[in-house]
Amino acid sequence: MKRIDQPLKHQERHAACEEHCPTHGPYTAVYALVGGRWVGGHCPRCLEADKERQRREERARQREHRALVMLKRAGVPRRYRSADFESFEPVTEHARRIRDCCRRYAETFPSRLEAGTNLVLSGAVGNGKTHLACAIVRDVIQRHGYQALYTSSVSDAVRQVRRTYDPDSDKSESEILDYLGGVPLLVLDEVGVQTGSEHERMVLFEIFNRRYADMRPTILISNLGYQDLTRTLGERVIDRLLEDGTAFEFNWDSYRRSHATESCAATNNARASAS
Repeated sequence: MKRIDQPLKHQERHAACEEHCPTHGPYTAVYALVGGRWVGGHCPRCLEADKERQRREERARQREHRALVMLKRAGVPRRYRSADFESFEPVTEHARRIRDCCRRYAETFPSRLEAGTNLVLSGAVGNGKTHLACAIVRDVIQRHGYQALYTSSVSDAVRQVRRTYDPDSDKSESEILDYLGGVPLLVLDEVGVQTGSEHERMVLFEIFNRRYADMRPTILISNLGYQDLTRTLGERVIDRLLEDGTAFEFNWDSYRRSHATESCAATNNARASAS
């Protein structure tokens, strides 16, 4: 190939010369004659680096789109869609330790999935159990790319099964149970407020049994204490949950109530100052 500064025959359309790239050093630049102008001559290593950057950006866009789709499927309530560990307010040292344990659970979820590690979050109303569970769901999806599913109650899971009994349903009971039993992470909220019917107990046991057999992690949330929860679910289910899991008791005062009290006090002080 001729150098670009050498005379060219009319039919010749390419030329080469030595150039210097500030990043990669000397290289042979290749030019093409297009429309009477010489174009090209770029550093091939820079071109390859630019292509790789574009590939990384495209993969990142695909991951982001996939995460958005998975978050929509996760069923997280609107109130908790932005829940994360930073926005959780630990009102006690015990609350801080539980938050940190939940954060580590999410950060190390692939190993938790391998081990089938469960969590039981129990305690009084309004102290952040659902917040932390939804933060785990978001992190598992966004950080690791695993599908997670939040169900607002055991009754909600049972309703999903019952809807399959409708003649117009496009899903079968076994398909719903397969999904609830097989999704990488399942969060069951409000455990203990179900009606306690035999059908509910059968569905709940079937879900737990499948997840236990396949070592699929489950996060169970309840306002009941350990003893009441054991009576509600049965010792067999609790034993299976805790065989490969940990129970955390949220025993501090409701920070929803404390925030409301602080807000009310601030309003009253403002009114007193104005008067």
